[in-house]
Amino acid sequence: MHLKPFLRASVLFVLISLFCFFTSNAQKTMDDYSTQWKKIDGFISKGLTKSALDEVDKIYNAAKKNSNDPQIIKALLFKITLKQNIEEDASVKSIDTLEKEIATSKEPAKSILESIGAQMYLNYFQQNRYKLYSRTNTVNLNKKDIATWTTDDLHKKIGQLYMASIKNETLLQQTKLEPFDAIVIKGNARYLRPTLYDLLAHRALDYFKSDERDITQPAYAFEIKDKEAFAPLYGFVKYKFNTKDSASLHHKALLIFQ
Repeated sequence: MHLKPFLRASVLFVLISLFCFFTSNAQKTMDDYSTQWKKIDGFISKGLTKSALDEVDKIYNAAKKNSNDPQIIKALLFKITLKQNIEEDASVKSIDTLEKEIATSKEPAKSILESIGAQMYLNYFQQNRYKLYSRTNTVNLNKKDIATWTTDDLHKKIGQLYMASIKNETLLQQTKLEPFDAIVIKGNARYLRPTLYDLLAHRALDYFKSDERDITQPAYAFEIKDKEAFAPLYGFVKYKFNTKDSASLHHKALLIFQ
């Protein structure tokens, strides 16, 4: 099960525009601005980025006025994507824009944006990997400027956002995926990932299962040695995996699998 691609592959991460705001108990019909989006698609196909941005801004402002969270997110993501073509330091500015949106958003939109934010920080890390590896950790540095961050700073932020995106388990587990079919490529076993929690958890797992932090590890780095990691279901979910390595990606992956 994957997200459908929009615009272009290089900004696929931004296209998790999960723009239907539902709970298990209620469904609210909201304007989808379909006419305006068709107009925007036309501008994009002609390479008219600024004209497309003007129209996206109109949708964003209208959606804000009407508390239309789905369209707020969709418009925000289109703005971020389009600005990559016309602004310097667009990646850093986009992260700042998204952080401000997270701060003012309510659930489940906030969880979706946190997951997107984690992916944006990860993309920034991957784009600047070789510069970052030459930096050493410092204290009392201006950590508000991402340009001064080290690999440890970025991985800490990425992990925090992914964990935050699945923190509200009950709400997310009650939010079905069917409303998101417009942007989700369905597999042949929807029942295996039926809720928004499942989708966001697997996005987090894609990161935590990786070896992105392996280049800098403490002497007490967490390793999967406990036989319970391979135990049958009930033995696995009840087992407590202890570690002093609080930054371990694989330890967090085990917790999410549980």
